[in-house]
Amino acid sequence: MLKGDKENVMGAALAYSAYRRSEIETLTPRDLLVKLFEGLERFIEQAAMALDNGQLESAVKNTRRIRDIIFELQSTLNFAAGGEIAQRLDALYSFLIVEVTEAGLRHDSARLRQLNRVIRPLLEGWRGVPDAHARTTSLTGESKSNVINMRG
Repeated sequence: MLKGDKENVMGAALAYSAYRRSEIETLTPRDLLVKLFEGLERFIEQAAMALDNGQLESAVKNTRRIRDIIFELQSTLNFAAGGEIAQRLDALYSFLIVEVTEAGLRHDSARLRQLNRVIRPLLEGWRGVPDAHARTTSLTGESKSNVINMRG
């Protein structure tokens, strides 16, 4: 690769990174949650396929991604505003982390795929939030009291 080509590739990579960062930062809370749950479904399938094909390195990488997303979802729960719903989501996320870990340790692709039965209804629920409420994440409808703190 020539020096100019390498600089063009590096410039394109930096531009793409800035574009993705900007895209994420401008998403509504609803749309960010939809993307996270879509990512969970995608990484679950990739991890399961990797296990089916004996590609353990890829399976480990994808189960790590699954856990990272779940940890992120769990860390953004606001228990003060979310009350019982936040507590139940916390327990559900803890369950998912245990299941992902166990499925990975046992190389059990079927067990991984079963997690979509839990994730899909959550994804569909967030997809069903009307645009008028896409920026509202509180249980009371007040945008200043978030159940999910998107910025940490």
